[in-house]
Amino acid sequence: MQGKLNQRIENNEKVHSYLPIVPFPKNMLLEITNVCNSCCIFCANAKTSRKKKMMDLAFGKKILKEAYDNGTREVGFYATGEPLVNMDLEKYIAYAKQIGYEYVYITTNGVLLDKQRAESIIEAGIDSVKFSINASNEQDYYLIHGKDDFNRIINNITEFHEVRKHSKKPVNLFISCILTSYTQEIKDEMNFIFKDIADDMFFLECVNQGGYMHEINKRLAIGGDGGYHPPNNICPMFFKNLYVSVEGYLTMCCTDFQNYLAVADLNKTPLKDAWNNEHAQKLRKAHIDHKLAGTLCFNCIYNTRQNIEPLVPDYAVSFDYETYDLSSNIEQRILEWEQKKTVNTDTK
Repeated sequence: MQGKLNQRIENNEKVHSYLPIVPFPKNMLLEITNVCNSCCIFCANAKTSRKKKMMDLAFGKKILKEAYDNGTREVGFYATGEPLVNMDLEKYIAYAKQIGYEYVYITTNGVLLDKQRAESIIEAGIDSVKFSINASNEQDYYLIHGKDDFNRIINNITEFHEVRKHSKKPVNLFISCILTSYTQEIKDEMNFIFKDIADDMFFLECVNQGGYMHEINKRLAIGGDGGYHPPNNICPMFFKNLYVSVEGYLTMCCTDFQNYLAVADLNKTPLKDAWNNEHAQKLRKAHIDHKLAGTLCFNCIYNTRQNIEPLVPDYAVSFDYETYDLSSNIEQRILEWEQKKTVNTDTK
């Protein structure tokens, strides 16, 4: 086990005999907002009861500097929300590049990334943009995203490609696509649409996102299995990535919609101290020992809906699966989609 763990954790660092102490990460995600202007059928953003807000810019800059001073060199400005909703995004990008970050990036649904915004984030110094577009036509786009924005997205991606071609700054353009049981056959269509635009494309299967979306298993998960299955059931995220929530908490997961995996308040605790604090170390050891029962991680990895408790109750927003179940929403979205398909077929 020790040898396999060292392969997943960079640089073959030693693991303490009781609690794992791991090096400070090279990569960080900064959740500059948890607001989203889309409503993806598989995403827990629609059920989150955390207060919707923007990160304080001064705090964000403080974290960027702390992380950089301790060795972080890559930063993404997103997590559970849509980064372009935050109008300070360009300021975050510019500041990160100013202090020396080597790679700055976002993942976006692209709805707000018109030509003007494309020009401004490229000018600020963005290194890559990944568009999350999970369908190849208007009908399927509405099924997945819950909005009639397909043509707008295609236009925005095309314009972004044109803007970057005329810019003197190299910028990567990626496309990611989450496949569901209803859209699992669209790879060829997606590749055809974006073959002359995207630098690369990524296809992932719909999963029980961070342990919060067990209801996707019935209708959306391919093969009915929406579990996240890391090697040996040990999640690598806790060993090599920083995730800072919009409230200013260090959380151990980028899809921690209710802060059940938050381990420190970075408004009070230096980032370096928080990274290997007692809560973080215990969670890492629980992964190594496969003793995750009662944690959000257990439900994520084993794809269950067992009762869970937050690591630090003061940071979490109380959550239970019955109150925040989206099964009826999913069923309604699918029913509307099927009815539209029937109408369109009959009119041909």
